[in-house]
Amino acid sequence: MMLWGDPLSTSLAGATLLYAALVTVVTLPPAIVTALLVFRTNLLGRIVLQVLLIVWLFLPVYVHIAGWRDLFGPQGWLEVPNPFQPSTNLIDGVTGVIWLHALAAFPWVVFLTGVAFARGPASLEDDARLEASPWSVLGNVTLRRSWDAVLVAVVWIVITMFGEMSIASVCNVRTYSEVVFTGIPLGLTTTETGLTLGPGAILMIGLVVLAAWLAETVRPRGQDVETNRPAPLPLQRGRTAWSLLIWGMFLFALAPPLVGLIYKVGITIDQVDGQFVRGWSLWKAFQLTLSSVTVYRRELTWSLLLAGTVSQVTTLFALLLADIASRGKWLARGVALFCGVLFALPGPIVGLAIAWGTNRPWLAWLAPLVDRTIFAPTLAIVTITLPLVTFFYWHAMPSQRQLRELASLDGSSWLRTWWKVILPASWPTIVAGLLIGFVLAANDVAASVLVLPAGIDTISRRIFGLLHFGGEDNVAGILLLNLGVVAVLAIAIRLLATWRSRSDFRDSLP
Repeated sequence: MMLWGDPLSTSLAGATLLYAALVTVVTLPPAIVTALLVFRTNLLGRIVLQVLLIVWLFLPVYVHIAGWRDLFGPQGWLEVPNPFQPSTNLIDGVTGVIWLHALAAFPWVVFLTGVAFARGPASLEDDARLEASPWSVLGNVTLRRSWDAVLVAVVWIVITMFGEMSIASVCNVRTYSEVVFTGIPLGLTTTETGLTLGPGAILMIGLVVLAAWLAETVRPRGQDVETNRPAPLPLQRGRTAWSLLIWGMFLFALAPPLVGLIYKVGITIDQVDGQFVRGWSLWKAFQLTLSSVTVYRRELTWSLLLAGTVSQVTTLFALLLADIASRGKWLARGVALFCGVLFALPGPIVGLAIAWGTNRPWLAWLAPLVDRTIFAPTLAIVTITLPLVTFFYWHAMPSQRQLRELASLDGSSWLRTWWKVILPASWPTIVAGLLIGFVLAANDVAASVLVLPAGIDTISRRIFGLLHFGGEDNVAGILLLNLGVVAVLAIAIRLLATWRSRSDFRDSLP
């Protein structure tokens, strides 16, 4: 087997880096402006925008895919040709990959940078406001102080670009992860797909290094617990104009996929005078959306079981890791490195590694567990959910260490302190992390698709498969239902994460 010089591997890695750069160019400038305005100014409706941002964060990527393609894609309502490649569609090929990845990355970039912008110390901005305008304060103080958050957002885009293969697969664009995904189900090894070891190893090492730097950068420090946060900066006469701009941006990004799905689920085709006439029915849209629960009952059942199992396992280990990280600087760095490594692994590579590892002769006793249960997909998805939930607990529970130290002074054991003090005081935060793990697990396709046993299928995997044949009306129905459930869970996460009834644990969140 060749290690070096393979043109396919190097071209795929280079193409994916190019796509990541283009997504960064499209996403970063508007996301930074949005983060500054939503998290640091008195923008009209900023709290509602923050709630919408949480909903956007947890939208499954296939909602973006199906919604935009149902509206502007092939056979869509308003089919738009690609100006760069007239033979293809706008929401297809490279333009589709760039646009859909930008939509998926935008809320995460806004959130990552916005959290950094919203942190203190307030004194710097208070002093600057005495001699400068709000925009000067935002640019010269807030943004300059948190420039590293912008780099974190860029790294996030690069890593997710290499790890997500759903968009590239549907848009018919070859990327490294997409080729691994399409080759393995056909029974091909990496050599048979044309991929060689060297470029892949360099790619994985590079992603791990980037993710480790990201994790080390965003891990909480002692100064992050400061409760004196900067007050929102007044936009004065430009407040209405900027509010309309940001609201328009949110509506432009979120309304088209919703409209596309609603249009697709209610479309009717009737024969009138020997000709087929396209129409739309509200009753059909309502009926088909509700009936999708019955149509996909089996897939929904497996999805609920898998997501519930993953969320419980993730919560348990994330709380343990967050507790370990709070016990010292080097332990914190170790947890950050561990989470960074997990986050850097592309989903198809995770699935491939689990399939290879559980297929060893000396692990034959695991065969019934792997082939007949959700053990393998649970293990795969935990690698996706664990880093994010760990960092959520780590940031959202900054007073945990003080509570533990106070309890230890009274002679309380570690287990008793958790059971009697920390868990009762932190239950909203813990439930929020549980829901985060549940939503992420239910939305996963990349990590679990290669290790789902025969006879077990999830709704996300089923939708991903159906999207390759066009977003039909029954697919749009289940996606609308999925969108509603995600919106409710995202709002619940926001409310629980900002719960302040018993402590200031959530002060680190905006």
